[in-house]
Amino acid sequence: LESYSLDTLRMVGVVEMNDVFWGLILTSEGAIHRVKKGNYLGENHGKILRILTDKIELMEIVPDQPGVWREEQRAIALSESNSNFKSDD
Repeated sequence: LESYSLDTLRMVGVVEMNDVFWGLILTSEGAIHRVKKGNYLGENHGKILRILTDKIELMEIVPDQPGVWREEQRAIALSESNSNFKSDD
């Protein structure tokens, strides 16, 4: 999922398995991927910090000035057209 722009990824749900929250991410091709804390999303090395029931929070490394980079916190909100998924496995 590191080859996708964050703008093209949608959060469509959350699954809880063994006390770990997994975010469900829909790509522009229609594939759904499961991600967890520590995984990377997006073209700017976005590391997932936290997965909540309504959003995925991540930290990106973005260019600030020529040769200067900075960290920027971003979030992907749950798409309103989908509901959460939960598993008790």
